Amino acid sequence: MSLNEADLQMTQQAFDNEHSRGNPGDELLYVRFYLYPHHNRAKSTEEGRPIYEDKEYIEIMQPGNKDSIINRLATPKDLKRFSNQYSGFKNNGEEVLEGTPLKEWPSITRAQVEELKYFNVHTVEQLAGMTDANAQNFMGISQMKRRAETFLASTKDSAAAEKLAAELAMRDSTIAVQAQQIEELTDRLIKLEEG
Repeated sequence: MSLNEADLQMTQQAFDNEHSRGNPGDELLYVRFYLYPHHNRAKSTEEGRPIYEDKEYIEIMQPGNKDSIINRLATPKDLKRFSNQYSGFKNNGEEVLEGTPLKEWPSITRAQVEELKYFNVHTVEQLAGMTDANAQNFMGISQMKRRAETFLASTKDSAAAEKLAAELAMRDSTIAVQAQQIEELTDRLIKLEEG
């Protein structure tokens, strides 16, 4: 086992241990698939020159933690686990983020968006879910995290209110249609009795 493979294995084990203790779920991770030239030793030996092939790699980071990075060949397990990000990569080469992009959230400045982006925090959900250990790397992050949590809670509340309003509008529409039908049937009945 080479030194790089040992480092990768240790990083993977540390990440898995940290992840299994209830830290942010997969939806809060920064995951990126990309192509990287991989040295094909067998073909290189056969051809007598270095031969490289593009292979699919994966990068996984906890938002706000530059020290816990997994960067390796993608496995079938990765493709299944992070299927949304992988399909985005395959379809258009872009990373797929789930949640509200920080750049679309008016509660922080553009400079803060860029600083958080450096630490692979790209969504309000990732910011709100950042661990306290990772958050200590930022000045003033506690206040931003609280605003993100408040924003997410309020959007849940407003989503419930919007759903209720839509249901009430549908009910009112149904009642109006039924009232119209009753009126038409009443008019017909009156005409039949007079006739």
